[in-house]
Amino acid sequence: MKGRPAVSGFPYGAIGLFVVALLLYAAYAALLLDSRSGDAAGRGMAMGLAAIVGLMLWIAIAGLFALAWFNGRLPAWAAVAAIAVVPLSGVAVAVAAGLSDDRGRWLMAAPFLLPPVLALYALWGRLPGLHDVLPVAPTSAVLGGMAVLLTAVPLALGVLEVLPNAARDAAEAERQRLLEEDERQRLEELRREEEAWFSQLGPTSSLRDYLPYLPPGNARSRQTLAGARLVLSRNADAVALLKEGRLPSLADLWQLDLDPAAVCDAFSSALRTEAVKIDRTRSNHLSIAMDLERQLPNISWLAGARCDLDEALADLERRLRAVSDSPRFDAFADTLASIRRGP
Repeated sequence: MKGRPAVSGFPYGAIGLFVVALLLYAAYAALLLDSRSGDAAGRGMAMGLAAIVGLMLWIAIAGLFALAWFNGRLPAWAAVAAIAVVPLSGVAVAVAAGLSDDRGRWLMAAPFLLPPVLALYALWGRLPGLHDVLPVAPTSAVLGGMAVLLTAVPLALGVLEVLPNAARDAAEAERQRLLEEDERQRLEELRREEEAWFSQLGPTSSLRDYLPYLPPGNARSRQTLAGARLVLSRNADAVALLKEGRLPSLADLWQLDLDPAAVCDAFSSALRTEAVKIDRTRSNHLSIAMDLERQLPNISWLAGARCDLDEALADLERRLRAVSDSPRFDAFADTLASIRRGP
């Protein structure tokens, strides 16, 4: 035990810091749970936030041990052990979280149990009045032993993980091969399903059925354009799609052998609807402007066919100039003005 007596009076500092540690632990545990579910992006964000909150939690725990040594009656050997165990335990929880998917979810016991075990042991050290009820030897054996065990096991497994191991590496290589084979088979099955679906399309199909294959980057883009030009209901389908707000997906209207008069009003209305979104209050206003830039071939085609787009083009031009931050959008607005004026 320490030679000097513990500081008398109510331990406001220790109790306050313990409450802070509890609040941090609640947030830390919630983030750990979030990191075990959801999509990859969500899990990664939760794990990153858990690391930040965890660092703050471990700082609070270190503060509790400091108070237990300076103001309490923490045994000297326990204080020395804490200097090593507290930072190592922080490393251990990170290792445990990283290995839990491969080695087993039981490793998550370390991140969840180490903070309360360490905080309780430090608080016990700060409150000498508890030492008669909870003697030094058994309390240190239980709480200290748990802290050492929960720290040592993940660290030992982490060391084993980086050591050369031919059998483990072979097993991991086989696991990766099987995963890649499963992914290849899944993609092949999707390709066959798409092939079967695409082969059924024809003149009696809807333009909507061709829409997923229309983007220029699609391997079936040319074949899709040829088939879509033969769809018997393509004019009515195009109008319906425009009214549904599918303008961004219809940059190739001009190539579908449509009747300009049939789609003129629907296109003009859809263009005005999208143009309204070009507003600095929207975080994606520039990406919307770039999407509408892809409509220039459609705009030129319809304007050349005497489709009245003047109001829609004037509004779009005005909005582009209001948000323009580059020569690209200035040129886009100039092109719209030129189309609106006519030859």
